[in-house]
Amino acid sequence: MYRGVYTAAMGMLADLTKIDTLSNNLANIETNGYKADTPAFRTYFERAIYRIKPEPENRRVDVTKIGNVEQAIIVDEIHTNFSQGYLEQTKVPTHMAISGDAYFAVRKGDQVFYTRNGEFIVDRNGQLVNTQGYYLLDSNGQVIQFPENGSIDEAGNVFDQNGNVVSRIALYTLQNPEKVGETLFTGQAQVIDANVQNQNNEVRILTGFVEKSNVNAVREMVKMIEAQRHYDTTSKAIVIHDELLNKVINSVGALR
Repeated sequence: MYRGVYTAAMGMLADLTKIDTLSNNLANIETNGYKADTPAFRTYFERAIYRIKPEPENRRVDVTKIGNVEQAIIVDEIHTNFSQGYLEQTKVPTHMAISGDAYFAVRKGDQVFYTRNGEFIVDRNGQLVNTQGYYLLDSNGQVIQFPENGSIDEAGNVFDQNGNVVSRIALYTLQNPEKVGETLFTGQAQVIDANVQNQNNEVRILTGFVEKSNVNAVREMVKMIEAQRHYDTTSKAIVIHDELLNKVINSVGALR
């Protein structure tokens, strides 16, 4: 009887994790460069199931293992969907979107992170920063000084008003990326070679665009409704188990 309550409670905790994750995805549907999360679960506390077959003629019992039963589930990890979001045109010269599998490098203090959010602006010192105050880095790991009336091409070259290259925006590939915050990532970074990037049309920078969140609002709402309904159903199962347990206890007391 207690096992049923315990299993139902673990199911409710799993549903709460789903609801929290889905709520966060929906809350960031307008966050540029945001990547949707999905919780992954695993079973634990397995117990073996045996078939017991008495054999009177041999005066023994034949016990055969027929499988396992999982008694609960827990959150294993949170998976991130790294698919590219919709590219929206803003016509702002310092806004950039990456077409392809790559990341910008940004820095705040001594910490370097990687992001797909290309909503950069020029601060009062003439440097490119994102909306959270992280500085965009060039191919040498230095903060980019954006010239007045400057421009950026698809390869990430930064030009002054006379057409001279003054800097180059670095793009990186990430191995085993891990999310830090909403749009920042860490991982094993490797800079994309300038010559390779110029020849590879699969990775390029689009100026005057930003990458939107890859959250699908309709799909997330459907998942939210499913998780909420499952939570409600599981909570009712706990109430029924509690009523049955109370009845059993009272019945035993009456027999005494």
